[in-house]
Amino acid sequence: MISASIFQTVEFYIVAAFIAAAVIAAASMPSRRSSARMFAYSGTLRSDTSMSEPGIVALVNDYGELTIHRFGLENLTVSGAYSIDVTIIGFDVTVEERITCDRRDSTPANDAYATLDCLGPERYHFLYKSEATGRSASFSLNIRPGNRIERLLI
Repeated sequence: MISASIFQTVEFYIVAAFIAAAVIAAASMPSRRSSARMFAYSGTLRSDTSMSEPGIVALVNDYGELTIHRFGLENLTVSGAYSIDVTIIGFDVTVEERITCDRRDSTPANDAYATLDCLGPERYHFLYKSEATGRSASFSLNIRPGNRIERLLI
């Protein structure tokens, strides 16, 4: 049995003060997750691809910029619009596709691309979402010139 005299020793109060300081230090640490950075990029619609399955190709160019090619678009014409909203939190990147239909032109568009210049030379985890089609893809990619990845949107 522990006697009540242990609570009256100097050692007990030193250990208690140390534990209290550790708890306060742990509680006051900032969150490891950084704030979100948001970007919007307009893209270009094209009709010169033969790929019909919905998918993306992400390619890092010689300047370290990431170009995302979107394939398999349906019911669009080249007079429509394609844009992406990019949200970066730490090394997690969410890309949300925005599509606007316009029927002024009869030339069908089944391909689009946009170039992102907001990423540094690091390894990022991507989530590409198309709200209009309900499809998405995820992948990891090092932003280094020449790196490339292909994903189908499911």
